[in-house]
Amino acid sequence: MSSSAGSNALSIPDHFVGLVLLDDEDSPFYLQIPLDTIESLCLKPRKYLRYLAWSILGVEGSLALDSDSDSISTDGGLDNGGIYYYITDTNSYQAVDLEVIKMRTSVPSEPTQSHNEFCTNLLERDGFCVWTGVAPKNGAGLHIIPFSRGSEWFQLIVGNRPNYSENVGDLDDINDIRNGVFASHMIHHVFDSRDIAILKTPNRYLSTKDIPPRNKRPNMTTSVTYPTNSRYTLQWLNPDDPAIHQVLPDNRDAAFMKGTTKPKPSDLLLHYNYGAAAVKWWGNGTETLRKLAQPPRPPVPAPSGPSRTTHDRMTVINKLHAARAAGRSGAGNAAAGPSTAGAATEEGELVDSKGQPKWDEDDVMLFFWGNSQAARERHDKKVQENSQRMEQWREGVPMS
Repeated sequence: MSSSAGSNALSIPDHFVGLVLLDDEDSPFYLQIPLDTIESLCLKPRKYLRYLAWSILGVEGSLALDSDSDSISTDGGLDNGGIYYYITDTNSYQAVDLEVIKMRTSVPSEPTQSHNEFCTNLLERDGFCVWTGVAPKNGAGLHIIPFSRGSEWFQLIVGNRPNYSENVGDLDDINDIRNGVFASHMIHHVFDSRDIAILKTPNRYLSTKDIPPRNKRPNMTTSVTYPTNSRYTLQWLNPDDPAIHQVLPDNRDAAFMKGTTKPKPSDLLLHYNYGAAAVKWWGNGTETLRKLAQPPRPPVPAPSGPSRTTHDRMTVINKLHAARAAGRSGAGNAAAGPSTAGAATEEGELVDSKGQPKWDEDDVMLFFWGNSQAARERHDKKVQENSQRMEQWREGVPMS
């Protein structure tokens, strides 16, 4: 569903709720979420909406019934066809172009850690599929941020993160086990398509008791155990296959090897991925974000040569395009404004009616995260530090 006259013109159908994340005067960016899905995933539906907004926007806020009204309690239920607003302390929204966010981020070279080493390290921590217990021969290492994105895109996410308390200063390799879990092939498939996502609790808005009791897996071996004070819960955001959903029900918690000291999956990456999955299946109004990000994103030319630098943004973008060509779709089910779903370049990338590359859910997430106050302050600090180093270097160079 789309809107042409701002959020006041939104009409949410029965059995859904709307969550407005950016209330633009022409057309908002919002989620349209099935009520039955919310009820199956969280016991506190209003708190769940706050979590979704926080994971996508990267800023704290409250829930309200109108963009100008007072916040409402998080203890109540949701109205059928209701529209809710996520209100933040930021009154104005200064958007930085997505391409600028990419260009200004330093990215490392390719990771040195191999994929095989990634799987080996995961098995030392996980032992089996953490949700089903199937043997390693029937599973594989699952990347939270897809391996096809590459470490450059991975570093863009970490480098443009909002204000999180987790220490991710050394999280720079897409094969770091904090970016993975060991999972069955079936889970791997539906996770990569973002039909399912991992909800980590506790988080900023949800406690471990705010989601339904864990769906305990049968015949769990005594060598693994559930974490004591946290949950890594598998949840279906797009349960379109009843057969798989029956085999793998909602709210199955991960169990890890007893006595392991290896780090668990990163909260930061799990929240990012959950937000991206929500944008993919429920997001509407992506064109509004495109309009805010000026100038419009230009078509990406083919790389001119094999050279690489730590600031080679074209490597990042071309890898992203290659991942999309492998089958990724644009963000949301119905973006506001004209659309040419299915149109593609020779490279297989989806484009809009003006020939511009369509944004997918990862573009939307990076746009919001890179525009957060924490990300902008982090970037400004880096610019200042680089300027100071350059000035120090100039002062140390003898005059000819």
